[in-house]
Formats: sequence, C-alpha cells, structure tokens
Amino acid sequence: MQKRQGFTLVEGLLALIVASGIFVLAIGTARGVMRPLRHDPVAWYQVIQILEQPGRYRVIRVHRHSLDLTDARATNHALSLGVNRKGVLRLTNDKGQGYYPLLRQVTEMNWVETKMTGIVRLYLKQEGLPWQTTLVDLRGDKVS
Repeated sequence: MQKRQGFTLVEGLLALIVASGIFVLAIGTARGVMRPLRHDPVAWYQVIQILEQPGRYRVIRVHRHSLDLTDARATNHALSLGVNRKGVLRLTNDKGQGYYPLLRQVTEMNWVETKMTGIVRLYLKQEGLPWQTTLVDLRGDKVS
C-alpha cells in the first residue's frame, strides 16, 4: 500500500465549507465593528423632537455634561439625560438605571443654562461631525 500525500477533493471542499461557516459567523457578530461609521443627519433633529414633546419633560437642574429632568407623563418621575462611556446619549432614571438611547457616537456634550427658565443650550459633538448647537425647550408646558 502506498502512502498518499495531500488532501482528496472531498476533504478540501469540507475544509472550505467549515472555514466559510466560521467566517460568516465572525462577520455576522462583529458587523458593527467591521462596517464604516454611518451618520444619520436626521437623528439630531429626532433627539430634539423627543425632548421637546409638549408637556413631557421639564428641566430640574443643569449640569455641564448632563441634565436632571422630570417626566410629567409618568407622574413627575425623575430622569437623567447624559452620555455613557460608549458614547450614547441616553435617558435613564435618577439612579442611572434603565436605558433609552437617543443618539450614538457622541464624543462630547455641554449643557448651558439660559436666562429663560426651562430653556437650555445644547452643544454636542458627534464622531466625525462638527459641533452642533441648539436651544432645547424643556419647560414642560402643556399645549392645549
């Protein structure tokens, strides 16, 4: 009996199938890392629209990097609005529990009080985008 060297066609195909399966699994789970960052220009306006819902949120205290709010629809439930370590602008309860993501890839954010009560100025920097600024109305006034 002769010693054979190399692989048969079936063994080679089986190795390719296994390798491609592992590759598909790896790409599927790390898709967020592999794809380039995408920025949605509408996301900024959607965040402001969520925060300025008539009669919804009212500002309690302004910190430089976060806001303390109350939610009038949830019987004045205390909330905090800030950026976590992963760069997500999120709304949580006053203890930092819960998770309502509003905007991703936030690298820096500053809140500044204005002379008008309940209106704050937001300076926000997202990854790969210039600084954005706007006034946010958090007076919690009900519209009739």
